[in-house]
Amino acid sequence: MGLFILLSLTVVSDAMVMDEKVKESFVLDTASAICHYDAHYKDHRKYWCRGYFRDYCNILAFTPNSTDRVVLQDTGNQLIITVSCLTKEDTGWYWCGIQRDFARDDMDFTELVVTDNRRALAKNFWSGKDLSGSKNRSCRASKVVHKADHSRTSILIVCILITGLGIISIISHLFNRRRSQRNRRGKGLAKSQKSSQASSAVPTPLVSSLFGSSVLGPGPTAPWSLGLPIPTQRTFIQKWGVDLPTFPRARGRQAQILKAPGG
Repeated sequence: MGLFILLSLTVVSDAMVMDEKVKESFVLDTASAICHYDAHYKDHRKYWCRGYFRDYCNILAFTPNSTDRVVLQDTGNQLIITVSCLTKEDTGWYWCGIQRDFARDDMDFTELVVTDNRRALAKNFWSGKDLSGSKNRSCRASKVVHKADHSRTSILIVCILITGLGIISIISHLFNRRRSQRNRRGKGLAKSQKSSQASSAVPTPLVSSLFGSSVLGPGPTAPWSLGLPIPTQRTFIQKWGVDLPTFPRARGRQAQILKAPGG
């Protein structure tokens, strides 16, 4: 029983094994690492992280995802890590690990040392090769693509914000215009109501009031009942400037006057 426990612990401790503990590479070059693991963990997620302590390392990439510089390839029993466009700042300690749910992640480390490749540049110069130039161009191209993607995202965000502000301003302008039109219509209705009230309050013309008065109409206040002389057409013209036969109502009054007693 004790032997079985020791064997199981040995297997678990060797679940992830790095191929080399120290790796050396040059600036603008590519470094690769291979981590072997037991096929039992082929469906578990693997990762590549950087840091001196395993419990505090910074995860750079998870399977099956990759980044612009770190590419992870899981074959079922190996995790192949490729880091491109190296710089001197990439020098440090790295870990490959297997993520486990109810146990501590199994990890193994390697040390990456990145140096300046001046000797390689001199050899390529005398041999006529331009490997470093092509690597430099490829690394610059990848940086340019990354910056272009970032700039495109920024431009897209700015365009969306400008479009949203334009839509809001148009809606606000239309709302204010509609409200001003309503106010103008209300003021116009108020003015029309006031003008109609003023026109209804205009007094009756003098002539109509004269012809509609009891002085010309029959009744107890008629001229003949008061002993006054009966007015003729000439007296109407001289006194009021009105031709009696031109008004239908006046004609009726004249007829009544002529038919009065003593006429």
